[in-house]
Amino acid sequence: MNENEYLKGKQNWLIRAYFYCSNGLAILNEFRNMLLGILAIYFALKWNNYWLLLVMIIPSIIILTLVGYVVVHKVAKVKEWLTMRFGTHFGIKAYDYNEDNNKLLKEIRDLLRNNKR
Repeated sequence: MNENEYLKGKQNWLIRAYFYCSNGLAILNEFRNMLLGILAIYFALKWNNYWLLLVMIIPSIIILTLVGYVVVHKVAKVKEWLTMRFGTHFGIKAYDYNEDNNKLLKEIRDLLRNNKR
């Protein structure tokens, strides 16, 4: 694979800019959704104490941080494997090449071990 195919040129620059912008907006939307949900509960229950709003926001951030930790350290690995194995053509080829390389290296290792004896 030639990296220049995806890095050089105006069109690829625009695609990368869109990719970064899209990811940034997704992060902002996630925070917006959390705040809108908290505000909806706050106003639906007709609370008028702003300290309650802070008491709702702070634990929410802590809980979301813990969930984010679990997602990064557990869920992301499974998602990445599934995406690589069943996702794009390049992902499937890379997975197959890695699998073949591992088998070949194990065979070479076994042959070298047997020759030492």
